[in-house]
Amino acid sequence: MNYYKKTENLLNDYVKIKSEIDNLQIEIEDIENSYKGVGAMSYEEKSTPTNAFNSNVENEIINKEKLLEKLNYKLNKKIRLIKKIDNAINVLNDTEKKVIKMKCFEGLQYKQIGQVLNIDHNYACEVKRKAINKIIDLVFIKEKL
Repeated sequence: MNYYKKTENLLNDYVKIKSEIDNLQIEIEDIENSYKGVGAMSYEEKSTPTNAFNSNVENEIINKEKLLEKLNYKLNKKIRLIKKIDNAINVLNDTEKKVIKMKCFEGLQYKQIGQVLNIDHNYACEVKRKAINKIIDLVFIKEKL
């Protein structure tokens, strides 16, 4: 897939990515607040001597820590991506910003964008193309080295 298409897809998924960030934060908070099996042993549990160096409690903590690590990695990656997109959008002029927001974030058609901005719908399409080309170099820095 070329950089233009990748960038266009990122912009079209912008709102979804922001929602994923919010949901990842909620998921992480839920896990951090739910260390349920971590407590003292009840009298009903059988306790037998073993040579194992871990317990159910330790295993649960380890599994949750691994899950938290994965979720935090995913969260931070998405946050960095949104920051890159936001920084790239800040480089655009006002018309380019409006066209990108209306087309990619709000899903409006070029005809609707043209009516709102009082420009020709073909020009709106051209503005989007130029804006995406500006964004490419800022979002895919290391890939383009």
